[in-house]
Amino acid sequence: MDLPPLFFLVALLAACSRAADPLMPSRLRVEYMDKPLGIDVAQPRFSWALEHPDRAEKQTAYQLTVMKWSPSVASPHGGLEAVSKALDWAGRQSLEADSVVSLLEGASLARTHWDSGWVESNQSTNVAYSGTPALESDTLYVWSVSYRDSNGTASPAASSWFSVGLLNSSDWGGAVWLDGEKGNQLRVKFSINPKVNKDLFSSETSLSPSACYVAGLGYYTLHVNGQRVSDHVLGPFTTFEERIPYYTHDVSNILRFGDNVIAVTLGHGWYSQPSVKVGGRSLLLMCRAHFSDGTTMDVVSSTQWKQTAGPIVFDDIYNGLTYNASMETPQWDTAEYDDSAWVSASVVSTNPTGVLSWPAIQPVRKVTPYVAIKLSEPAPGVFVFDFGQNMAGICTLYIDTPGIPGSNVTLRHAEIMSETGFIQHHYRNTAEISTYIFGSHWNGPVVFEPTFVYSGFRYVQMTGYPGTPSMTETLIAHFVHTDMEMSGNIEFSPNDHILNDIQHITRAASLSNFIDIPTDCPQRERRGWLGDAQLSAETTLNNFDMGASYTKFMRDIRDAQIQIAASTPSKAGAVPDCVPWYHHGGVPADPAWGTGYTLIWQWMHQYYGDDRMLATFYDGIVQHMDQLIAESNHTTGLLDFSRYGDWCSLQDGNGCRKSSGLVSSFYFILQMDALNRAAIHLGKSDDAAKYSDMAAKTRVAFQKAFYDPSLKTYVDRHLEPQTSVPLALQLGVVPEENLAAVLGSLVDDIVNKHQYHMTTGIVGTKYLLPMLSEHGHHDIAMALASQTTFPSWGYMVMQTATTLWESWEGSQYHAASSRNHIMFGGQSSWYYQYIAGLNVDPKSKGWERIIIAPHITHAIPGAGGDLNGVDATITTARGNLRSSWTMASTTVCTATQENSNASLACTTPDDVITDIVFASFGTPQGVCGNFSTFNCSAAGSIALVKALCVGKQSCTVPATNVFFKGDPCLDVRKSLDIQATCSASSPYSMAVTIPVGSTAAVRVPLPEGITAQQCSILEGTTAIWKNGVFVPGDPGVTSGLAMSVGNYIEFSVGSGDYTFRVVDAK
Repeated sequence: MDLPPLFFLVALLAACSRAADPLMPSRLRVEYMDKPLGIDVAQPRFSWALEHPDRAEKQTAYQLTVMKWSPSVASPHGGLEAVSKALDWAGRQSLEADSVVSLLEGASLARTHWDSGWVESNQSTNVAYSGTPALESDTLYVWSVSYRDSNGTASPAASSWFSVGLLNSSDWGGAVWLDGEKGNQLRVKFSINPKVNKDLFSSETSLSPSACYVAGLGYYTLHVNGQRVSDHVLGPFTTFEERIPYYTHDVSNILRFGDNVIAVTLGHGWYSQPSVKVGGRSLLLMCRAHFSDGTTMDVVSSTQWKQTAGPIVFDDIYNGLTYNASMETPQWDTAEYDDSAWVSASVVSTNPTGVLSWPAIQPVRKVTPYVAIKLSEPAPGVFVFDFGQNMAGICTLYIDTPGIPGSNVTLRHAEIMSETGFIQHHYRNTAEISTYIFGSHWNGPVVFEPTFVYSGFRYVQMTGYPGTPSMTETLIAHFVHTDMEMSGNIEFSPNDHILNDIQHITRAASLSNFIDIPTDCPQRERRGWLGDAQLSAETTLNNFDMGASYTKFMRDIRDAQIQIAASTPSKAGAVPDCVPWYHHGGVPADPAWGTGYTLIWQWMHQYYGDDRMLATFYDGIVQHMDQLIAESNHTTGLLDFSRYGDWCSLQDGNGCRKSSGLVSSFYFILQMDALNRAAIHLGKSDDAAKYSDMAAKTRVAFQKAFYDPSLKTYVDRHLEPQTSVPLALQLGVVPEENLAAVLGSLVDDIVNKHQYHMTTGIVGTKYLLPMLSEHGHHDIAMALASQTTFPSWGYMVMQTATTLWESWEGSQYHAASSRNHIMFGGQSSWYYQYIAGLNVDPKSKGWERIIIAPHITHAIPGAGGDLNGVDATITTARGNLRSSWTMASTTVCTATQENSNASLACTTPDDVITDIVFASFGTPQGVCGNFSTFNCSAAGSIALVKALCVGKQSCTVPATNVFFKGDPCLDVRKSLDIQATCSASSPYSMAVTIPVGSTAAVRVPLPEGITAQQCSILEGTTAIWKNGVFVPGDPGVTSGLAMSVGNYIEFSVGSGDYTFRVVDAK
């Protein structure tokens, strides 16, 4: 049968117009972690990011399967390596989830534990396990997920794995706590021998995934058969009386048939540190070997172990470590070593009381290595290494020349160097010294890396080195921090813009101060101050994947709250200033500090949509609020109690301690708002009404107590207006009729009283820039953010800072306080939220609905802050999110003497002059990009030049008294300086990426002087706005609306990549 040509044309058109198929999901996570080992969550939550080539796509259903990994075939590599290879092989088949199950079952590698079937839902984050039977202890599971798109087409399945730890105390197999104070090196030798133990093994037996579960207090390293297995450095810090974390280590490919050895070195860590001192060094361990025939073999900590004192003769988290090579026991972690001289291990006299738990956070690891950028010798034999980056870290020392037995190489760490070339270590309570003592035998080159300690440093001063060190080979620094993913990135143009440097020092300070908990500094205190944590939380949430880290920290805060209630019932509900709390800071916490409990809880729901966290910690937050209510002033309804206020404002100076009822009441109200929102979400209507009513009444009291109608500002005796006014604006208490005057008083304080400099402490610093941007003064916010003279972030950079400081004060060679603090780091979230415009819709959660609202403005002449563009990305749990904008403009300048003509011309023929940034006829000074007036300037200079030049490709301006309507300064030789901006027909372009499954409101700001009726907006090459109305038809863009407040047009879009360009219709 011959088909007509029309048939083939129709078929071809149908094939070309058919929607693309969904792609395999990505970013598979369990409890926010990639392939976690040893979880102890009974109903773990699964998350995946959707991938689809088409715009405006979403998930309409998913299928999730969980399989128990139990290979019944012998394999030379039965561990996680084999699992990964099997899943890679399954993924290449492009199968749906149920087909992956069939594939793995058919290969006798796994069997189904739970199959959700196809569930009609758009949820792709935090999907809880709801299968039967329950998950089992000490078991490896494989999971797969596929989803259906809006057309009902299923994606290929993506697969990953996780393991379950020890869910019950009985799972520890009779392990006992061993006393590490009797010797910090412990080991046990055992045999796995199928030929001897024929009753246990079949002839086809091989090792399957096997794990060691280790609780080493305070810190530990684990070795098996001569290999270091533990890849973490340091360890946990928590309320040890409530919780003791244990780590899980895969040993599948390290255990072997025949003789084996498990060996552990213990350090003091926090658990045995004198300022905490819960107990002595201790070890609890259970290793279980799995075999392919289903049998197992346990090795547990017991009195069968041996122990001795090792070469680490001193370790302290603050003061450093001493290693005595004469006490080394070579090959002590191998089966060949003779431990007959060691003593039998001792059991602790009192067991630790905390519940054994999975850490629920990525380990602290060595992440980034640094070689020195400079090596100097300020005195004979004294060598100073400059690594170019301040950090929390450790160093690896390479010694290739033998030293005199008993002599030592000493490493002293510091953040700054003196003008004489020696280091300055200005912390009295923390020595940060690591020492290597030579033994009597030289067995070749030495590699010395301090264990169980870390330092805050950029410089290392070395003495006692035998010979001449190499700048790049003798000493290597390692940046150490919780190994969380860097999920956010923001870059400003031009590339040398000061904001790039400030973002770097902020991110480096953030990483330096996340060592299992968010800390204040990595050298002096190293404690979990809640004020520092909450003020920097949105910065970390935008820059890093914080799901696991904040899950763990919320648990830490709750543990501290429980411990305080148990030890001091009169303070039940209170949280401390510092978590974990070991008498560092006060109880109850200063309200601005304790609010970290509530705000991090709220932000985890906002950024991650974590409903479980909202429910789990709700009662604890309510108890915390009850305690605050009890502390409040029952006459005014405000919270007067304050310990720190706006910590470290310029008014404070180095004392940094001024209380503030305004600050406390501000956070009192914020926490009421958070509880109101949570109660609504959790269906607790009575609680929602209660907290809504309380917040409304407290706002009235706030306005009454702190607003000064004569000064048109908010007053508290220890606060500057740059803090008091933004806090009032954040609360929304400023009456509309007073708003302009209040903003005017704030602007006057910034511009006239302080010449575009900040006076804020750490609280005001977080809110000042956002409130300026929110209320029409983004240009002033940019000027403050870009400032480079004291006090400012840029000043720190100019003084060679590579991390944020604890204080605005200080200089390159003189430290007023810590040189690595995150508490002034709240501004990085402003970069993402206001400059790039990336925001979670407050009516949504977890990036389901996004608002992209960039603020684009020109710099204030003489104040700085000009920006040509920004490119920001955040890898959210739902997928990649991006906002980028670029100014299509150039700067041209001219400087002309009186009675001459100033010529301005754009460098590109198609460009026109769109703005006059600076113009002064009189006695101007400076150079292009930094012009300023001096002594005299003709009134209206900018307006006159704008009227003549804007809209033209070039223009000529007479530098005469006639043109400028009079002589601004008699008998003075005058000149005319002009700085203009030239732009193309499209003033700027925006590029955005919306994750699959999300929707967004994209607010395209219009350039100054262009209205919605005067412009066209292109998405790609397609017009979506013209003559004041939305033009439908562009895939993914569903509507457009000119907003009455603010000069922008808002487009509703689905997922995908978009590019917007504003074109002046004129």
